[in-house]
Amino acid sequence: MPDRGAPFFFVFPDNEAAFAVARHLREDLPGLSSVAHASGRDWIVGRWEPADLLVARAGRTALALMGTFPHTAAGTLTRRAGLLRDPAELDEPALTLPGQFHLLASVDGALRVQGSAYGARRVFHTRTGGTLVAGDRAAALARLADLEPDPAALAVHLLGAPAPLDQRPLWSAVTAVPPGTALLASPDGVPSHRRWHRPPEPGTPMDRGAAGVREALLAAVDVRTAPGGLISTDLSGGLDSTAVCFLAARDSRARLIACTSTGDEAFNEDGRWARWAAEDLPGVEHYILPNEELPTFYDGFDDPGLRLDAPSPLVASRRRVTVLTAKMAARGSRLHLTGNGGDNLFVGLPHHLHALVARHPLLALRRLSGFRALLSWPLAPVVRQLADRRGYRAALAAVSLRDVPEPVSGGPALGWLRQPSVASWLTEDCLRTVERELAAAVPTAEPYGPTPGRHTELAALHRLARDNQAIEDAGRAAGVPMSAPYLDDQVVDAAFSVRVEDRVDPWAYKPLLVRAMDGLVPRRSLSRATKGDGIQDVAAGLYRNRAALTGLWEDSLLGRAGLVDEAELRRLCTAASSPQLRDDRFLATLATEMWLRTTANTQGALA
Repeated sequence: MPDRGAPFFFVFPDNEAAFAVARHLREDLPGLSSVAHASGRDWIVGRWEPADLLVARAGRTALALMGTFPHTAAGTLTRRAGLLRDPAELDEPALTLPGQFHLLASVDGALRVQGSAYGARRVFHTRTGGTLVAGDRAAALARLADLEPDPAALAVHLLGAPAPLDQRPLWSAVTAVPPGTALLASPDGVPSHRRWHRPPEPGTPMDRGAAGVREALLAAVDVRTAPGGLISTDLSGGLDSTAVCFLAARDSRARLIACTSTGDEAFNEDGRWARWAAEDLPGVEHYILPNEELPTFYDGFDDPGLRLDAPSPLVASRRRVTVLTAKMAARGSRLHLTGNGGDNLFVGLPHHLHALVARHPLLALRRLSGFRALLSWPLAPVVRQLADRRGYRAALAAVSLRDVPEPVSGGPALGWLRQPSVASWLTEDCLRTVERELAAAVPTAEPYGPTPGRHTELAALHRLARDNQAIEDAGRAAGVPMSAPYLDDQVVDAAFSVRVEDRVDPWAYKPLLVRAMDGLVPRRSLSRATKGDGIQDVAAGLYRNRAALTGLWEDSLLGRAGLVDEAELRRLCTAASSPQLRDDRFLATLATEMWLRTTANTQGALA
């Protein structure tokens, strides 16, 4: 099961085999909560806070919200339960209610289980004990069904393979329900998937779009502050956390502590911007973490891990990410708000210009000239990528893992996907496995969106949502649940509905967010057009932890599985200044190794 204290739930169809599995689960783990079908058999079993569950019943129909939602929704949910005859007809509540939640239904024992539209809340299912079982945690389902990790899925994860492989669970018998899709199941447990949400078309002009973002963000923050009490928020100095902080400060029902952790200000100016923002927040306490108390990257990478659905880059920064959370837990904070997701919604990917060229060629070319000037893009690859009009399957089929040059930081990427970058420590067996998986995926592969820009931003958002789940779990383990309002469905819909030409501008930093927050956030804070980075901190962390990182590869689970060359990893970690250690490839490998050590049954787990 997940770590003690982490919420999770299973959903069971209304049949005797499922009831037997649920009964054994409750016997094995005393203290779990349970909600019943109308028949009296177990419907939902798991661990959650009482305030995170709302159940409405009418006859043999039961509906439930699990997560963050407005508690004023109880009446609406009860009325909906009285009218519902088929779980397939239950799209409306998820489309209209703010927050992040699962929507569950039992209608005469038939099930509907759905998460959120963009992956902040996920759904998985498997079979065990002769029955379907669904849940919000793939790792919990795998442990319930006594499943071992799939070496092929691990190889795919090590390489960061593209869609649809990027959504693949790490256990072959666990099925992921795609974001924006609901799991339906008959009482005897026969499953099907129903699409209930599609991202909006980007046709809304800036003024109307900014008003929509403003309204959605206000609602997203309000649903979190409404219960009152003491709340803490990130105030990094960046636009995203600053906006959340100012919106939270508007609610007099909650007391607020704004938290700043800047790292070495010789390398970024976050601290100065955070202090300026705090000056405009009278009545809000501003807590600044002393720099000497901030852990470096990779400190504690081998701490006992969280039981996660997938490896997370959090392995390199868990202590760093949660140091403020632990401080706020001691102060009594009930919730910590973050700005995670703001970059994904408001920076605006230049990938969108690939499609804009066909509609507004002069505008697209002017914007591309701006990106070329800012990012030093050479002309030839830009022209080549703009001229590439292949569909997604053709682009995926063209992926090669052989003779791939080292990645060039900041190079143009305007098409469906980048060629995967093959790390020197991945073995031939690993590469052959990934090649087989890619070839098998091509015939049925579908992009996440109709254009390279929409596909790329959705893939990035799904990845961020998965990583944010790890951050939320780490925060809870440190004492305070963490929450990201930018990942609410209504906020993402509002941002993604705005015209590409208004969202993607090389000469304006997050123009949509700036317009949306005008009048709510002081102009001084909205004028920031830079973003701090932690490059120097990453290098220092690698050097400080080089001995422990080197020793990790003496007898690793990935080495036993034949997926990595341990000698090459030891060589690189010994020379911690190696550029190969400072990109996502090493972080993915480290995260996968530590995930295996935490999650897998190491007794023959990968034999």
